[in-house]
Amino acid sequence: MLYRIKFEKVGLSKYISHLDLNRLFMRAINRADINIAYSEGFNPHQKITFASTLSLGVESYCEFVDIKCNSEQPIDNIFSRLSKYMPEGINIKEVYIPETAFKKIALTQYHIFIAINNADMFSLKEMFGKDILIEKKSKTKTEQVVINKYIESIDFCDTLDNNGYIKIDTVLKTGTELYLNPEYIVRAVDEKFEIGDYYIVKINMFDGNNVYFR
Repeated sequence: MLYRIKFEKVGLSKYISHLDLNRLFMRAINRADINIAYSEGFNPHQKITFASTLSLGVESYCEFVDIKCNSEQPIDNIFSRLSKYMPEGINIKEVYIPETAFKKIALTQYHIFIAINNADMFSLKEMFGKDILIEKKSKTKTEQVVINKYIESIDFCDTLDNNGYIKIDTVLKTGTELYLNPEYIVRAVDEKFEIGDYYIVKINMFDGNNVYFR
């Protein structure tokens, strides 16, 4: 039986690496006494699959992990037991039977907060209204690409606390064929303007029809 867990990764937990997050969930599943299924072979491991790998230092309100159990289990039990063994900042939000495969994820919404000394949101709007060429790396190659084709939407506003940060609300293509890490948005701004501190928050994920991913 397959179950999907939606969780947040916020606060200091944003510094937990993906590998450590995987280990964290495996330990929590064991301690919660969930009847998890294991792979076969000489080195059996729990059948758990994350929707995506979150960059270190990025907070998220929409992380997903699928766990395969040997038998049907009450959803409320999985929720309460796992929540008990999660560290601060890893917050279980929902447990349910999945409706959509992870490969259907096509878009991701991010809020990017950047401290900029010599630009405002109008300067950024002008910048992103033109083609932006940047060096993009993949596992197999490095190439110069126009990143605009990876941006589904982008908007800018001053933050309410008026501490020098500009908020970029963007939806990026994050499917199997077109994928853009939000760090490339930061890099593009940094190449054009002098930026200070910044932080990134992952807000939502969508399928190819702009429907919230579940």
